[in-house]
Amino acid sequence: MRLKYYFPALSHFAALMALIALLTVAACASPAGNQIWSEEPWISATQEPQEKRVTTLSDPIYFNLSGNEPQSIRLGERQLNYSDYVSSAASTPFSSELWIRMGAVWSRYEQVTAGEAVDLIVQTPQDGSGDIYLISYANSTIKHWNFKLLAGYHRLRLLPEESGRLFMLLAQANVPGNALILDVLPQQSEQSFSPLDVNSILMGEALVTIKSQRIKGYDVYVDGVFYSSDMSDGSLDGIASLTIGGEKTHTITISQRDGQGSIINKNEHMKNFKRETAYTLLID
Repeated sequence: MRLKYYFPALSHFAALMALIALLTVAACASPAGNQIWSEEPWISATQEPQEKRVTTLSDPIYFNLSGNEPQSIRLGERQLNYSDYVSSAASTPFSSELWIRMGAVWSRYEQVTAGEAVDLIVQTPQDGSGDIYLISYANSTIKHWNFKLLAGYHRLRLLPEESGRLFMLLAQANVPGNALILDVLPQQSEQSFSPLDVNSILMGEALVTIKSQRIKGYDVYVDGVFYSSDMSDGSLDGIASLTIGGEKTHTITISQRDGQGSIINKNEHMKNFKRETAYTLLID
């Protein structure tokens, strides 16, 4: 009789523990909050007809100089080791600086081809607004961008579409920094491209925008590589935008850290992104 009494109790207890374990696994597997993808047609600047393309400048994103220092600095005909340049610059008044980044060399003059993306590095001595001016000698036009910049280094991407000489000037707090010169060469005819080049162009790009009211101050990684952040536009608003290769499957990772650097929110999304499509990820 005692055996008949205890076995049902043990059976109920085991079932209860199994149910708790199942609910725990389900809770851990469920993402925090609602996450909704939407998409709509989009045409990037590189897909526009040549006569409609305009030179564009991306929003700045934080650039970690540690481990990414240039090997050398080119100033006109002179080429200096980066360490020598830093030592000499330390004795001069500190102001904002603008550089063209070509691999391991930073310079203030380059020749590029129209439609070829150029990485720019901005160094700012203090928090505040920064003004970048682009002067086109060929078109007699001036473009102006204003960004909220924190003290430190930032990376921007310039996509020049007009051939001719371009001047770029940077100023912060009404104090001008240095100028850059870009000589933009005309594009070659499409017939000169190899089949591989044509295929890479046809792959196109996709635009990804992440919006969240709940998560602020996050970083965005694409296939494990840092791409953007909530602060990339200088505003802590829960919004980040980036362009990625189309007709590919990418893993988008949103990661938020606390003041000690520990990850407190992280979610990943593996998705196939079509070219000429704008995607929006809403995280509640």
